[in-house]
Amino acid sequence: MKPSMMLWLCTLKIFFLCFNFSVKPVSSVIDSYSDHCSLIVPVSVPISESPTNEFGPFGQYQFGFYYSDGIRIVSANITRYTNSFSLYTSAVSKTDKDGVFMIQGSLEFQSPFHVGSISDRSGTSKNSILTPGRPVVTDFKNPFNLKLHGFWSESSGKLCMVGTGSAYLKEGNVLAPAAVLKLNNIKNSSSITTLITGTLESLSPSNDKNYFEPISILMLPQLNYKLTFVSGDSMDEFSGESDAKKNLPIFRVLQGRAFCSKFSSLANVFNLQYRGCSSEKNCLPFGGVIGNLPGSVYLDIINCTDVEKRVRILLKFQDNSNFRFYQPFNPSTTLIGEGMWDDEKKQLRVVLCRFLDIKDSWSNAHVEDCTTRLSLRFPAIWSIKETSSIMGKIWTNKTVNDSGYFDRIVFRSTKNSVEALQGLKYEYTEIDRVRNSCLGKKLDRNKRQRYPSPYSSDMKFDMSVKNSKGKTGWGSAVALTVGNQFYEQSSLVVAIDASDLSSIRPRRWKPQGQANISYKIDIKLHTPRKLTNEGYVSILPDEKLEITAEGIYDADTGGLCMVGCRKFASINQVPENASVDCEILLNFQLAPVKQFDNGGYIRGRIESTRKKSDRLYFDNLDVSSVAYSREQARHFIWTMDLEIALVLISQTLACLFVRYQLYHVKRHPETLPFISLVMLVILTMGQMIPLVLNYEALFSQKHDQDTVLFQTGGWLEVNEVIVRIISMVAFLLQFRILQLAFSGRSNDGNQKGLWFAEKMTLLVTASLYSSGALIVMLVDRGTYRREVVLLPTRPIDYWQRSTWDDLKSYAGLLSDGFLLPQILLNMFSNSRKNALSSSFYIGISLVRVLPHAYDLYCDHSYVQYKGTYIYVNPAEDFFSTAWDVIIPIGVLLFAAIIYLQQRFGGRCILPKRFRGLEGYENIPTVSES
Repeated sequence: MKPSMMLWLCTLKIFFLCFNFSVKPVSSVIDSYSDHCSLIVPVSVPISESPTNEFGPFGQYQFGFYYSDGIRIVSANITRYTNSFSLYTSAVSKTDKDGVFMIQGSLEFQSPFHVGSISDRSGTSKNSILTPGRPVVTDFKNPFNLKLHGFWSESSGKLCMVGTGSAYLKEGNVLAPAAVLKLNNIKNSSSITTLITGTLESLSPSNDKNYFEPISILMLPQLNYKLTFVSGDSMDEFSGESDAKKNLPIFRVLQGRAFCSKFSSLANVFNLQYRGCSSEKNCLPFGGVIGNLPGSVYLDIINCTDVEKRVRILLKFQDNSNFRFYQPFNPSTTLIGEGMWDDEKKQLRVVLCRFLDIKDSWSNAHVEDCTTRLSLRFPAIWSIKETSSIMGKIWTNKTVNDSGYFDRIVFRSTKNSVEALQGLKYEYTEIDRVRNSCLGKKLDRNKRQRYPSPYSSDMKFDMSVKNSKGKTGWGSAVALTVGNQFYEQSSLVVAIDASDLSSIRPRRWKPQGQANISYKIDIKLHTPRKLTNEGYVSILPDEKLEITAEGIYDADTGGLCMVGCRKFASINQVPENASVDCEILLNFQLAPVKQFDNGGYIRGRIESTRKKSDRLYFDNLDVSSVAYSREQARHFIWTMDLEIALVLISQTLACLFVRYQLYHVKRHPETLPFISLVMLVILTMGQMIPLVLNYEALFSQKHDQDTVLFQTGGWLEVNEVIVRIISMVAFLLQFRILQLAFSGRSNDGNQKGLWFAEKMTLLVTASLYSSGALIVMLVDRGTYRREVVLLPTRPIDYWQRSTWDDLKSYAGLLSDGFLLPQILLNMFSNSRKNALSSSFYIGISLVRVLPHAYDLYCDHSYVQYKGTYIYVNPAEDFFSTAWDVIIPIGVLLFAAIIYLQQRFGGRCILPKRFRGLEGYENIPTVSES
């Protein structure tokens, strides 16, 4: 062996010992390379030129995918989300053999916590290739890392590397695997059919803990890629796919941005629609029948050029029933392709190929069968049946009798934005039908009322929905166009004009007339739950409705009548040769702008005009929504301020009345033993429990954005903290009275009769309270209630009343009847002591009555937007018209009984035959003397 070679081998061994000092080394790295790679790429001596970090089609960072039927050292929780890895090149050096390079780098299996994508979305310069950027990694450790060294032969395209690393098991154990990486087909230039494959194999014995099963690898070349898509026969296949006049030109889509930058930022997830697909046919490029068809497709750009407007893409078909943000790469459901933008036809044309020979291993995979075609365009005209900002088709150039033939697939973008597209138009096609359907439903004009302008923000609203079968749900209605203008653009102009004229108040009412309008309505219906022994369970999954509607809005009457087309979200819902159901009629009545007629709500109905026997028929949907204008917003703020003030007043009065009771027992300490401890415990707990449940209001900095309607500067949170502080003061005062009463009775050894009366009081109240709680639970199990809460802040929420909610309300009822234990104690002891100050028991009773009086007043005076619950909270008491009458009468009756007992004796309310028993306080006791 030459001296130079000996020197190089010694240096290489020292390098590997230092390079892998943190992991368990193999016996000899250079010997391992000779044992496993010498026949692939022989060892060569690097020359003294400065190294680079690129070779062949590989840059400093190269992504890839791996496959193995169960990798012991990689958790299944990781492989179910991702099967990607990264190959980082740290040094590439020439050797003494032509075309052979020494490669140093690392291989990392990625976890699903890696943030990033295949493509760098930051944009590119002219004539540049869209290359991947290094992903951003969180603090989570990668599950499998290897430090590798080896050689690449430019002529054969083979790469062989060996090394050691670390693997983190889910149990927390760290392994030190040694492996050999073998890759094939790494050439300086590549095309659409070029695929880099290989294996990663363990160098440890199969019985060693560091051993892992062979892993097959698949990689897509990045650098030196040649886009071979050219004009010719393949271009002729797209000639009849779409009318160029119906598509937007690319410059309107780019809006001054580079092609690659803009195209990469557009929507990349599309819904699929199958036409003519049946169980007897293949419906996909790679096979598949109607039972397991994917519902969406993901388009990922690998390479892109700005000047030529060419792209290389991966098209991944995804199953909506098991959709996850992170999904492992599956070549059997993925197509690879390249295409170019056609300025004349205004569409992207793509040739797609399949991955073949991937059944059991990817090491022999290759790209062939480039018979699939894809076209993508930006529609220039929207209509009631088509409101997609991006749509396209997938088809094959095979004939019907050929193997692998499938019917055309239409795909549409899931997120549609008007702002992203300039020159877009909407075409009304159903206005005549709307006039015929709504001719007899015209409302009379009321000059005393003003309804929202069709260009105002009040035309966009959320809604609650309910049908005759008990299904409830929520949805949103967003105006698409008003007249010939898109709503988002026209409302912006009106908002600017309104800001300039906000100080001008109209002196007279002017008719606004009718306007053509179109809407996009999304509804999600819930299936009612049924009670079982295991709890509440849902029988059927939620049902989604996507409706595009157009019609006429009468701004003088607030009437909105439209015809709608329903899009189908599920393949099984689509009948043969049908894509939408346009037999839908929608009627809404908007509320006046400055008044609270119509209950303050937008009300309406969505109904199917089909026969009940029709497969596409659905039950009528009753719709309601908060009509929340600026005038009503001011009213809501006033109501919220009033409720906050009432809470502050109530808590302050409670503190004041408790202070009066402390002053009373200070002046008359002999009355302390005659105060019911059960009553004081109820009052103390009634102050303590809300403090515990809302403890974060004092110390937490987290703000719930749903509770603040406008930019309030934190005033609502400040008032909440003030309320909690006052409540804490009331709690401390109540606790002080409880302490004094307990001490007063305990220190007096002659009060055994009172202790017995207290026990009887506790026994009776506990029995009554337990019976009441049992009744509440039995009533709750008999009826399942899903309360619809119209919130101006969200503006629609759904509150499911559970048993726990009813028990909390029942606890509030017990607090309302806080005087019951004192009444019972007075009866059992026949006491006529003025144990309670009149200011205390009358004042606290009024504090408990005031919320019910306020709730009763709100229900009969003006619209109360349920959902604020600042002062009247159904989670803390029973509130309804009946309860608002019954509870105050009961509270005032208890206060009157206390007055009579303290004046005429504890048994004065009983019949005369029960009054003769001697009071327990008069039972003589034997003193120690």
